[in-house]
Amino acid sequence: MTSPIGESLTTPEVYLCELVPLLRQISVGPCGMAIGGSYAKGDADALSDIDVYLFAEQVHSGPQRSELIAKTVGADSQVDSWGQDAPFVECGTDFWYRNRRVECWLRNSQEVERTITLCQQGKIRRDYVGWTVMGFFNYVLLADIRTMQIIEDPYATLARWKTDVATYPEPMRQSILHRFMREAMFWPENFHYRTAVERADIIYTSALVQRVVQAVIQVIFALNREYFQGEKRLAQALVKLPLLPKAFPVRLQALVSPATGSGVEQLREQRRELCALVAEVQSLVLAQGGTAED
Repeated sequence: MTSPIGESLTTPEVYLCELVPLLRQISVGPCGMAIGGSYAKGDADALSDIDVYLFAEQVHSGPQRSELIAKTVGADSQVDSWGQDAPFVECGTDFWYRNRRVECWLRNSQEVERTITLCQQGKIRRDYVGWTVMGFFNYVLLADIRTMQIIEDPYATLARWKTDVATYPEPMRQSILHRFMREAMFWPENFHYRTAVERADIIYTSALVQRVVQAVIQVIFALNREYFQGEKRLAQALVKLPLLPKAFPVRLQALVSPATGSGVEQLREQRRELCALVAEVQSLVLAQGGTAED
């Protein structure tokens, strides 16, 4: 059959076109479909799965989706359907096909519209869920839409979304800068962090460092008016940004994976480096017209 994906994806991933008629049956009624993840962004490797986004107003239940995939693809497909079917906001069905993992993320098209609008208004949200390290940020959806490669778009809805997110929303930028700069600034001089350092409480201090680093990363992406696309391969994404603190990737690596040990003096040095980094990022925020505190 002729590939509905066209030539935008490199071989052997074009074989996904064989699955499109099957995935179309997951929804109840018309749906839009796109390729996302590393293949859409052009940085896939041999370990990458294939991410398919399916946008609809209603989908079949998890057991029905699993039965459909297993019956068509085969018993060795190891189908896993997850998420809440009713009310349908987002869920998924993942499986193996020709020795490649396919992850189909199902999203309610009306909820997508709502999230885009909220983010454009600066109403950002982070949910702590078990399948992500930093939490799930609602504005990652805008990154997904910007990079996704459309397969099917019966009402040109997906194309309109891509136009909507082509420009980074300034209200969202200011909300991210304000919220996460304040989070980053909270800990470096905090009494509890200082006493944990003197006790060599490595579990507590390492968690605090990670929390500050994660906040700083959100700030850096917003400063560059670049959508945060998720926590994987962050080192590669960060080095592409033009506005960074000096030696930023190297300093991040040293903070989250110190090579000098976990004694009191090493933890003191780690805290000093963290303080210096946060102060430098704060200066960048203020220089760019952002707000770092109330």
